[in-house]
Amino acid sequence: MQDKAIAQIGHWQLEQNRGLDPVDLYIENMFPGKDYQMLLLVFEIASDNGELTCAYKGIDIEKVKKDSTSYRKYAYRKGSARGGDVTLTTKLSNPADKKLQNIKEAQLKKLTSPKHPDAQLFKLIESEFLRNESIISSDVEGYFSSASKEEQTTTGISLRIHNERALYLNNFELVHNILLDSGSEKKYDHNGTQSRTNNSVCSVTSAVAEDIYGFAAPFKYSSPDKPGFISGFFNKEKFWRNYPVSSKEALALEYGKKYIKQHLTGYFYGHEFLFVPHPIIRSSHNELEMIVELLKEAFATAREKKTSKEERSDAEEYVQKIIARQENYFYLDMLFYSEDKKTEAISIEMMLEEVLPSRFNKLFVEVPEMVNRNLLFKNAIVIKKVEQDLKFSFGIVSDFFGDKFLDIVQRIFVGKSISKAFLFERIIGVIRKNYNESHSQDKWTEPAGWTILKAIMLINYLLELRIIENNKNYKYMDTIVTEKKTSRFNLDGFNQFVKVNESFLDSDIKVGIFAVGVMVRFLFDIQHANLSNTPFENKLRGYKLNPELLMQVYTEALDKIQKYQKNFYIYGDLREVISHYFVTKKQELVSLSNNELSFYFVAGLEMGRKFKNEKENNSQVAE
Repeated sequence: MQDKAIAQIGHWQLEQNRGLDPVDLYIENMFPGKDYQMLLLVFEIASDNGELTCAYKGIDIEKVKKDSTSYRKYAYRKGSARGGDVTLTTKLSNPADKKLQNIKEAQLKKLTSPKHPDAQLFKLIESEFLRNESIISSDVEGYFSSASKEEQTTTGISLRIHNERALYLNNFELVHNILLDSGSEKKYDHNGTQSRTNNSVCSVTSAVAEDIYGFAAPFKYSSPDKPGFISGFFNKEKFWRNYPVSSKEALALEYGKKYIKQHLTGYFYGHEFLFVPHPIIRSSHNELEMIVELLKEAFATAREKKTSKEERSDAEEYVQKIIARQENYFYLDMLFYSEDKKTEAISIEMMLEEVLPSRFNKLFVEVPEMVNRNLLFKNAIVIKKVEQDLKFSFGIVSDFFGDKFLDIVQRIFVGKSISKAFLFERIIGVIRKNYNESHSQDKWTEPAGWTILKAIMLINYLLELRIIENNKNYKYMDTIVTEKKTSRFNLDGFNQFVKVNESFLDSDIKVGIFAVGVMVRFLFDIQHANLSNTPFENKLRGYKLNPELLMQVYTEALDKIQKYQKNFYIYGDLREVISHYFVTKKQELVSLSNNELSFYFVAGLEMGRKFKNEKENNSQVAE
């Protein structure tokens, strides 16, 4: 991912907010996305004959709304687990003894030690705090005794100082200095080891800068504590050689990172990701602003859609489809990641670089529309008793590939092929899992017919993108039966179906296996009409088939149908198809993997009823 693009966003933010105090960059919301309480220790400063005095006035509670920026006045910034938070403001827990002890022994010392005019005022507060330590502890304990359970876990503690007007920590220059030092110190100091130099080339601007930091990467992709491909022989002091950043660009990177994390992040089928946009013409500030504002609005709308039951299904790909509508005047870096909330270190799960809007259009609009046109997917599923079209989405990719989802997404974006063996292993794996669950659990399981349709849709999608290949030269020849007899098998419908779906039924043997599945479906229906169950289902071994087992299924199913039906000629057309495309081609079964073979059989089994003539009596049983 190009950090120059992140810095460009940061500089744009600095220009947009010229009155923005750099300290605001380092102030954090204690409980983002939540309403919470700030318990304030109130001190009053007065003048007595020219000398300042301080008096503890008790506690007060202020409410902080989740959509408010009022949290800034408390100057909270999360610190390390070992050293505590950066300023006195901290999260409060019950009992509060340890937090109050830390304020006494560490946080007030930070405010009284420096040679700064504000330190004199904080020395008065420190003395008053020590004089009233037991009272303060009792006041805090009293708050917790009356607070709700939710309030007890969403409360912070800070100071409010009355000195002619109400002052908070953010009103003091000394606190600003502490925050700025903490923010910039992390750019060159890692657990006490400093990595900085002077008059060296900045990796962001490619220009010589006076002050260069070594730990200023906006996202911590690697830790200096761990081995990696890092110059300087893993000497942390020389880490600046691997990633030299000037102090000016470090600030821009911080602003860019903060904007991206606030506005350009989302979830794609359960995987957290962020976008880093950059114009093709790097110097175009107007285009950068247009792109960033477009994405910000798109992400905000997607988040709103996810809260609505009616629109939730459109939310997952909303941002991608907005990008797909744009012209190719910018690139996007797309980073999938997981973040350690304590260290803020990012573990990269997958990264795509310099993707054009036209690629998004092909993957999220153009090819899905082509796939969705197949009549096979019209009114294909029933939800709440309403027939609906099945439409392609990356949710189908997620359903079949699960833990390998991001790997497949990457291959789709870059046009890298996928092994057919792996594809059918995943497809039949889901089919078998659902089949087993449907026979062993009471909970709802996706019908096998839906899974088959989704699999065909996925195959067609990957074929259109040339991620997998099929037999493009295959041409199905209609099976023609010259002797016209009453048939329960719709031969014309079968012939038409194969022709329309030659993309996935692309060889004689696949058509033959599919036809055997259709025949077994007919047998199931006959058995169910006569026995109220389908004992032949046990012969299918949970859909774990191979050439030998499939031949056995075929011969035994044929025998069963002949025993059930007085006149097997009523399935003569189907038998003709199987004879031509399966029996005479059985030597080609070994060209398919067992998983692929099983899939085509189950596809025929689940679609078998499509090829039944409407009028049929399954109860004609042989004497």
